[in-house]
Amino acid sequence: MIFVLSIMAIFVAISIYFFFRAEKLQREVILAKRDGNIARKENKVLIDSMALLASRYEEFARNRFQELKNRPQANEENIKQIAPLINNYSTIFAECLKGKERLKPITQRCYQLIDSSAFKEFNQYLGKRDAQIKRMWSSNNLNGFVSLVEALLVNLEQPQDKK
Repeated sequence: MIFVLSIMAIFVAISIYFFFRAEKLQREVILAKRDGNIARKENKVLIDSMALLASRYEEFARNRFQELKNRPQANEENIKQIAPLINNYSTIFAECLKGKERLKPITQRCYQLIDSSAFKEFNQYLGKRDAQIKRMWSSNNLNGFVSLVEALLVNLEQPQDKK
């Protein structure tokens, strides 16, 4: 009889222990879900902000590029070289957001839509630029892309005699 009561007491103690343990785990799960929801909301806000920034950068770059194309003294060769980069700005930006080492492959795809040798010509064009532009291209990331587009546009905006 004592043996049966001791076994029942052990089962009751274990049941009480597991009940409180389950309650604690349930509270942790609720906190984790709440933290996950907060992180998801913050992530959505950040994604929306990045999309807004990308669209604004693209809009500014396209407007500046259009003004450069409309100039009477515009260098058609330079305009031709960076046109696919500007025209596919949002595609390249979105791909670069996914991670590092994505700038060159997506840019190559965009240029190859124009012509199979266009990307090679673009690389040669960048090879003739100054070291900073080469470094931006070599960075192969989002920051490098945004800086590269800005530098190329600034380079084209400068009068030819100052180069």
